[in-house]
Amino acid sequence: MIYEAVNQSVLLRVPKTAKHLLDIGCGTGGLGRKIKEFISCEVVGVTYSEAELLVASKMLDNVLLCNLNNFNPEKLGKFDCIICSHILEHLYQAEKLLYSLHKNMNKTSVMIVALPNVLYWKQRWQFIRGRFRYTDGGLMDRTHFRFFDWQTAHELLENSGYTVLESEADGCFPLPFVRRILPSVVSSAIDRAAIQHFPGLFGFQFILYCRSKLAK
Repeated sequence: MIYEAVNQSVLLRVPKTAKHLLDIGCGTGGLGRKIKEFISCEVVGVTYSEAELLVASKMLDNVLLCNLNNFNPEKLGKFDCIICSHILEHLYQAEKLLYSLHKNMNKTSVMIVALPNVLYWKQRWQFIRGRFRYTDGGLMDRTHFRFFDWQTAHELLENSGYTVLESEADGCFPLPFVRRILPSVVSSAIDRAAIQHFPGLFGFQFILYCRSKLAK
């Protein structure tokens, strides 16, 4: 299975001034390619998949093949922006990687982290029904070793030496039938209010925008 998706919420968070970016868990390089379309920058990708490497190498400036559970990025140097989009949940010890990345950041560098929300309302309904089932992809992807909610997502970054400057959830309020008759401006306002007040319930993913407390 290869990862080809472009996380739009992460894409919109990338600083326009960034010149050197590190995309950890870059998949086939789709996100990096999109970034390079809008920003004149160098993008280095990291993947564990040889199939992803073959494609990403055509999209990005450099791509590394490695097991992220044992990845030491220190020799890669400093980056203006580091992206960890839907990759930390696949690691045995996400904190270990996060700690090592401090050496790749300076005081103005930013990290953008995207994590799936295991307590998204649809998944909660499955749990209430007594169903804990792994799937091929999605919130319960069978390759996930870690699961996060709104609070533990923040704790992961803060306990690993980062300051969360901004955080948000992606999702919507469940209005499957009413949404058809509501004006889009009304349904959008309901979605924004639901996400703002109950991010851990209505968000399927969390986006955290961080800075290192330990960078030199």
